[in-house]
Amino acid sequence: MDVRYNRLKLERLGFDDLGWAYAYWRGKCQGRWAPAWPDIDLAAVPPPVLPRVCVIDVKTAPTDFVYRFWGTRITDMHHYDLTGRSVRRLTPPEYAECIWRQYLEVYETKSPAAFLTEVPLDIGAHAYYAVVRMPLSADLETVDTILSVEQYGDQSGELKEIFEKQWRDDQG
Repeated sequence: MDVRYNRLKLERLGFDDLGWAYAYWRGKCQGRWAPAWPDIDLAAVPPPVLPRVCVIDVKTAPTDFVYRFWGTRITDMHHYDLTGRSVRRLTPPEYAECIWRQYLEVYETKSPAAFLTEVPLDIGAHAYYAVVRMPLSADLETVDTILSVEQYGDQSGELKEIFEKQWRDDQG
């Protein structure tokens, strides 16, 4: 499975919910390179956006990314909930590796990033979704948490079918 991603320009996201999330995150920075997790108020996230939010704890030695919060729309899309589990548990493994690289980029650069993730369809084309991933830091030296907001476009049904097929294959 050829899962891949491209970077999107944060200044011109073209996705309203991602633009809102990035502006919210910037407002919480208050002159710092990143806000801390306690600065984020999930109750302030608009109800249509909250189900597409993930909060990821960064683990070190070895590096891992573990879902602290996994939105209900993401559960609906993937057919499972990874709260408390590593990003490496995403399926298929090629998809997990793609998402791992996105989190790793945010962790290593200490900078927010937006991505357009491409997931192949059986017909040879790709389905797409956009995401913005934003670092959080309690000590202003390391990234200890990542706030992520996804936005699905017209192909959300196709994406859901891909993930459902993978889930069924994993079950059987």
